[in-house]
Amino acid sequence: MLHSSRTAGRLLAALLLLCAVPAGAAAQEPNLRLPTMAASAAAAADWASTYHALKFYRVREVNPLLRPLDSKPGSMITLGGLIDAGGFSVWNVTVGRNHPRVAAAGLWGMAAFRTYLAIHNLRNTRKAERR
Repeated sequence: MLHSSRTAGRLLAALLLLCAVPAGAAAQEPNLRLPTMAASAAAAADWASTYHALKFYRVREVNPLLRPLDSKPGSMITLGGLIDAGGFSVWNVTVGRNHPRVAAAGLWGMAAFRTYLAIHNLRNTRKAERR
């Protein structure tokens, strides 16, 4: 029981960072607020579907950075969420400061790709054997 509450705390912290930190970076450029929120929401959907697939189905993570954490879905989602939060923030601060239209296009592209990944995860769970 303690382990599941620790995992839930990590997930909550990662999702909070994923939503709060990029929004703070987007506050520098108002035109990036909506694309940042869309990319963050798509990333959260991807991580939620990844967690569900890893927890209840016999699937494997393809990302070589995260593959060692296949047996620990909570830790994987925490690390991935932190990577996303940092990536979105760095993108908004570095690219968004001088090229807001390019930064917005990149964020919309990230949102589209992460939405594709979430759908892909859901399709894989249909094909996978349940644990």
